[in-house]
Amino acid sequence: MKRPAIFFGLAFFTLCLLGVSFAANLPLAGSLDPSFGGGGVVTHSLGSGEYPSISAIAVQPDGKIVVAGGSPPGDHGLLLARYLADGSPDPSFGDGGYVETKFTYWAFADAVALQPDGKIVVAGSSYQAEGNYDSEFTLARYNPNGSLDTSFGTGGITNTPIPEVVGEPGSAASADAVAVLPSGKILAGGWSQWGGIVAPTESFDLIEYSSNGQPDPAFGNHGIVQTQFDGDDYLSGIAVLPNGEIVATGTGAAGGVHGTQEIDTMALARYKPDGTLDPGFGDSGKVTTAPKLRYDGGPATLQGTKIVVAGSTRLNSASNFFPVVGRFTESGRLDSTFGVHGFVEIRRVTGIPAAVFTQADRKILVAADNRGYDQQGDGAVVRLLPNGRLDTSFGTGGVVRLPTEVSAIASQADQKVLVGGGSGSAWTLNRVLGGNNCVVPGLRGKTVLKASSQLKASYCSTGHVSKRFSTKVARGRVISTTPLRGDRLPDGTKVDLTVSKGKRH
Repeated sequence: MKRPAIFFGLAFFTLCLLGVSFAANLPLAGSLDPSFGGGGVVTHSLGSGEYPSISAIAVQPDGKIVVAGGSPPGDHGLLLARYLADGSPDPSFGDGGYVETKFTYWAFADAVALQPDGKIVVAGSSYQAEGNYDSEFTLARYNPNGSLDTSFGTGGITNTPIPEVVGEPGSAASADAVAVLPSGKILAGGWSQWGGIVAPTESFDLIEYSSNGQPDPAFGNHGIVQTQFDGDDYLSGIAVLPNGEIVATGTGAAGGVHGTQEIDTMALARYKPDGTLDPGFGDSGKVTTAPKLRYDGGPATLQGTKIVVAGSTRLNSASNFFPVVGRFTESGRLDSTFGVHGFVEIRRVTGIPAAVFTQADRKILVAADNRGYDQQGDGAVVRLLPNGRLDTSFGTGGVVRLPTEVSAIASQADQKVLVGGGSGSAWTLNRVLGGNNCVVPGLRGKTVLKASSQLKASYCSTGHVSKRFSTKVARGRVISTTPLRGDRLPDGTKVDLTVSKGKRH
């Protein structure tokens, strides 16, 4: 009866002597999680229509996943869903895990936030008439079971028009970001656009709502704050600092063209809790990057108290866009310790960042979508180290490519990455394994001590050390490794070292 145990022990010992690592059988960081949905992907068909997608993701404290997006054409509504940790629809939420809120005309959901009491806030826009104008900020709040919270707005929904500029024939407005403040109030950020008679025609817009869904009269002008930079401005993201101040980020049109390419800038503004611009930030509360860089702005995330903005640029008017990430200090200055002079250009990826997220370990996730620029409809997730360098321990050289549109991102407590998007007539929710890969470093000529230290820093471990004579490598230095330099393996994989015994005498 003891032979099987003895045999197993001898086999395990033999494998260890041969340098075989059981970690090598584990999936790589950056690969789709096979325990989620079907091979790492959850698909929800929305019928016929063009490019439906998930626009926002939030992870509840219990691990359930809330996503928001748009309904199929003709349904005119907001679509909300909640999934269990394995990707199956949550039967305790709405109708089999899904909730659709219909409107008379078009409505879109662009952002989602969770309240401490489990209620869910969705922000976006809805049209009040046929046509391209007369849209308003639209917020809906749902109870934990997916029913509309009738204590919020009118029947759970609140619509807020942005004041029009005098002389303008109509206005469009959209809330692209939302946050629940520590006070329980709700902050929505977005942009508004007018008919075009008066220039500039767009602005950053913030609206703060009381817990009942009404604009807070103590914030800005009857709850609304509008900010313009040098041109047509679009707010893409908001972040709330620990002291209650608010940072809004997006694009400011600096005016003019370079060749046929319009010159834009990253634009940031910081506000005091009452909505007034903070004079201690940038130039009287506002920051723009140098127009010669031609950087568009985009969504934001906080890395501690520093502000990370994901934007885009292109080499010339004929080339595709690629992501650019900038980091700013609390005072609004570019952080010279990040990338090159505060910026990281990610030229390995084509597309415009749709979302950015800071993990608990301060690494930065960027979701970039390529739809509309080369018509492939594909996307990518990039992970940066805290200093802005590509994190080669994730995916392939820091990049994970997906065959679907990418429009939202979030990270779970276990560092698995949720990526929302769409494909054809369905929306898709991908889950990518987080953590780190062992990427075997070049160790030739290193001492065993230094090699072991470098292996640890590369998320590998030191395996069997063997020795042989060498006429080219000094005694005590590494000749070669098994696996080879550059190989990608699961975290903790053992790497065997062959060390020089010096010349044969």
